Amino acid sequence: MGYFNAWTIGSLLISLAVAYHAIRNGKSPMWLMGLALGSFLYPPLGTIAIWLGYLFFAVIPDLLRSSSARRLADNVVNAADPGRAYREKLRNVELVGSVDSKRALAEECIRTGRFADAIELYESAMQGPLGGADATLLKGLGRARMLSGQGAEAEALFVKLKDVDPAAFDSDAELDYARALALQGKNDEALAQYEKVVARYPGEEARARFGLLLESLGQHARAQGVFTEIIKSVQGAPSYYRSRQKEWVAIAKSHLK
Repeated sequence: MGYFNAWTIGSLLISLAVAYHAIRNGKSPMWLMGLALGSFLYPPLGTIAIWLGYLFFAVIPDLLRSSSARRLADNVVNAADPGRAYREKLRNVELVGSVDSKRALAEECIRTGRFADAIELYESAMQGPLGGADATLLKGLGRARMLSGQGAEAEALFVKLKDVDPAAFDSDAELDYARALALQGKNDEALAQYEKVVARYPGEEARARFGLLLESLGQHARAQGVFTEIIKSVQGAPSYYRSRQKEWVAIAKSHLK
């Protein structure tokens, strides 16, 4: 009798969950009808068959189409074949040659450290009549030049970006701008820029780079304070945040004394 009660309660809860999911996600009402008939005419095998059918034909396909699943699949494929994304984007440039295809390949070049290639692609994409005022291209080219060590050229591009589209001068661009200033030895300006971006940057990278700059300038007490803030900010934070910030936390820990 106890087993029967446990089965009845458990099957009811699972069936309610299936029904809720089907209604919430706009699935065919045939699933609800099948659930009712299976539970009534062929218990418990009919009920279990409907659960499994719904799982394999309604739930799993949705999961496979989700953006997170696609990202996971892409990460697995890229781990097995690191050059795949680059080859695909290069093929698109060769076949299409559009601004978007060049931008996508330039972003991939930045991701893989091919900064000179990224600069060339961005400049090629900006050859059109409106390319010089395209905020996305300006931001990308500025980042590519900064990463290649061209601080003055990157600074000029970020200044132009602010004029062309202030909204596009987001926290990532602000951080790259600070790094471009530091590359040129414009330390006072770089520190002022870092102080602005640290307050609103979504993560610990800006704070870590700020601390490293302070340390390189001999401002050790301030640097120690910044590194301490990084450690405190991740304490009690969700695990996904700690995972994403582990590089910057490691830097902070290695520089704390």
